[in-house]
Amino acid sequence: MSATGELILWMDTPEALLRQVVGSKASALARVARVGSFPSGNPPQSGQRHRLGTQDISGLEDAQEANSFAFPTIPTPLGFVISAAACSELLGQESVAVPLSDCFRALDAGHIRPEELATQAQSLLDKAVFSARFLSQLEMAVTKLQLEGGEETLLAVRSSAISEDLVGASFAGQYESVLAVTGLDEVIRSYRLVVASLFSARAIAYHKSLETDPQANLMAVAVQRMVRSDLGASGVLLSSDPDLQGRQRTSGKYSDIAQAGTTEVATIEACWGMGDALVDGLIIPERYEVLNGAFDEEKKPRVAVFAQPQLLKSNGSGELVATTELERSTQVLDMDQILLLTTWGRVLAQNFGHAVELEWAVDGITDQILLVQVRPFSQRESAGSDSPEDSASNPLLLLGTGVGIGSGAIESRVCVLTDPLDAEAFREGDVIVTRNTDPSWLPLMLEASALVTEHGGRTSHAAILSRELGLLCVVGCADATAKLLDVQRVRVACEHGLGTITRADDSPT
Repeated sequence: MSATGELILWMDTPEALLRQVVGSKASALARVARVGSFPSGNPPQSGQRHRLGTQDISGLEDAQEANSFAFPTIPTPLGFVISAAACSELLGQESVAVPLSDCFRALDAGHIRPEELATQAQSLLDKAVFSARFLSQLEMAVTKLQLEGGEETLLAVRSSAISEDLVGASFAGQYESVLAVTGLDEVIRSYRLVVASLFSARAIAYHKSLETDPQANLMAVAVQRMVRSDLGASGVLLSSDPDLQGRQRTSGKYSDIAQAGTTEVATIEACWGMGDALVDGLIIPERYEVLNGAFDEEKKPRVAVFAQPQLLKSNGSGELVATTELERSTQVLDMDQILLLTTWGRVLAQNFGHAVELEWAVDGITDQILLVQVRPFSQRESAGSDSPEDSASNPLLLLGTGVGIGSGAIESRVCVLTDPLDAEAFREGDVIVTRNTDPSWLPLMLEASALVTEHGGRTSHAAILSRELGLLCVVGCADATAKLLDVQRVRVACEHGLGTITRADDSPT
């Protein structure tokens, strides 16, 4: 069988660079692992963390230290990929292919709902039989991976579809990933779940928005050693945040960033524990803004720290738990880590030829930062056509503020929701107001004029998908669901990363 038909490939093999073989996510990570090296062969160690009280951090004494990170080795989790060829083999079985095609015909005819198709697809894949060759190769790969880290090593089983993490089609959160997996049986069970997510209701809705065929996609799956961020920290970096370019801060500790001779700003958001709490918008993360142009031999790197005490974190149990006293009083990332991540973003943006979004994790056992995902970052022009200027000029009309995504302003009816499946009150063109969103909100977001959430940050699901859809969005607007519950119409305005919600003139006070 040719290299492109292999069922299992390790991330360090040449074929792992091919998107059609290992999917977008895995091929991007394989490319990252081949980018440069430190002179010593090892990344620098982190220094001491900064306390929350030091909110006026705006530089680093030794800019040469940051400059020496110019071409770093970027560590990624060890692992292998179950290739797209394996998925094709699985979906090509007559016992799967025929009834699945029947389901799609029934969906097109309006005889079943997407949720019913998703249930049928999962059932078909649960019953599908793997070839002896596949099971043999998978068992050897799992055994080797666990031997590398010990029998108690936890694994992460992640989606890596062919059509995923693309410019203008991120499929952010649409496909499943399974964490804390142990042993061959759990890997097989997780693999079935991830492949079945190709046909989830939310993935089908996303394909519909792109006018693409969900049956034309294939799912490769990455199986990697899990970074123990449940004991450490997680976050996301935008190598160049379009909402912050050219923002003119006029007062306080951040004014020097806008005056430093460049408009290019990178954003890092961080939280204790696993990253699902950040991405799902369950918390308001700590944020750092770094002036990319300040990585110059004659300039000190400039960093603005937006301190945010982290009271809750995700440990992978499905529930948020309280952070420790030390975590509540300690900045999530120290300055060395902030600059290292920013350097990764600069180097990879240059290597990939476009702005990138990086998901990273700090292993709480080793204290090492690893890159777990890289994808293209782009932003569609927001649909709001009005000027955002003077949106909050009348303080009596101001209802809330938060982090703004996109640029523009729009006025429309308010619809406060708690669950996307309980949305009878929603009308096309409404401003959705809710606590936070996950991928199940996509169908409503496609029809909304704007989105307001109480929690989340610039790298939450709400923000990422809103950028992609060109939807105005305000995240981290405290108590928005209560404040807007009895308001009929609002004006949502976003500019330079700031978002405001004001009462529309015809809305009763």
